Amino acid sequence: MTTAMTAATLTDPATARALLFGADAPGSAVDALTESLHEQGTVGTLLHGVPRLTGAAGQAVEREVATALDRQLGRDLFVFAAAGWSRYTALTAAARRTRADPASEEVVVLANHHITSANSPHVDLLVDGTPVGSVQMQLTLVIELAGIVAVVRQARLVALRAGSCTVTGTLTVDGAKIVQRSRRYDLPGAVSLRNGIPLLPDEPAPPETGAGTEARAGAETERLPQAGEAGAARAGAETERLPRTGRRVA
Repeated sequence: MTTAMTAATLTDPATARALLFGADAPGSAVDALTESLHEQGTVGTLLHGVPRLTGAAGQAVEREVATALDRQLGRDLFVFAAAGWSRYTALTAAARRTRADPASEEVVVLANHHITSANSPHVDLLVDGTPVGSVQMQLTLVIELAGIVAVVRQARLVALRAGSCTVTGTLTVDGAKIVQRSRRYDLPGAVSLRNGIPLLPDEPAPPETGAGTEARAGAETERLPQAGEAGAARAGAETERLPRTGRRVA
């Protein structure tokens, strides 16, 4: 699905989900991802030959895979631009000065520029702990910025003032295009970037807050109820287990 460019006034950070699906509620993205997985037979192909993991149970696995992929879409659009901004000389210089003087703040006028961000999260499928394959998502964002004024504090980009940006996002799953959308965002005032974006390589990344943000890292395990046979989905370093309610799947 490809849509024409739309425009919006940006007063709070926007997410990749809101860009691509028009709203930040996870439901619309999960529905679209689930539909694509089902139409392409992506999960069904990986689970082919697994006894009794068909019908409602297979559809439940498709939705859990879509939910795991959707978590990546909850990240702020400007977080995707972090790698590009960390190479911007004026910003890194301001970052070093504000790290040396934590009480200071610097305002940096940025030249017009664009940043391309390519992200490839994946979900591994396991049956009884045995990997049976993975589902690959590709999220590409092209961010064009004009007249942006950046605010740097304690080595982090903490806000954007004035200017505008145009973002084009393309989302594919296992090579099948799900959606492509462009949107222009006008920044009439200061847009705070939550915990800020680190501009120096030795600065830790900010923690994500709120529901629907990117998949948690580490060895945390989340229990997801499912009626049907066994399955498991693992996104990045996170493991999501679908508990068994029926007999053991061979």
